[in-house]
Amino acid sequence: MTTPPGLHQALTDPPPPPLPRRAEELLRELDAPPRLAAHLRAVHDAALDLLSWLADHHPEVAVDREAVLFGAATHDIGKCRQVFMDLDDLLTKIAATADARLAFQNTYPVTGFVA
Repeated sequence: MTTPPGLHQALTDPPPPPLPRRAEELLRELDAPPRLAAHLRAVHDAALDLLSWLADHHPEVAVDREAVLFGAATHDIGKCRQVFMDLDDLLTKIAATADARLAFQNTYPVTGFVA
């Protein structure tokens, strides 16, 4: 089975680390949109960071690392393509105003009350 160039590129371009092999195989079998593959790699990369932090700061917490990473790599794989693309368009518009939302959020302390 030949992988379309766009999907191949989304699955292999650096810098995010590769997805678990079975997740990548599923995306190739489904001929997933390249944007979906790139999104799953980004989420998988974030999951790696979270797991690393958890291991460093709370090593007593038991976590099934492989399950978390596989879940991150496949969490949107079942979405139908048109729904994913429509949702991606909406999320792109929402992301355009994310900095303003974060700036508002960051004007308040993490703990305590604002006087």
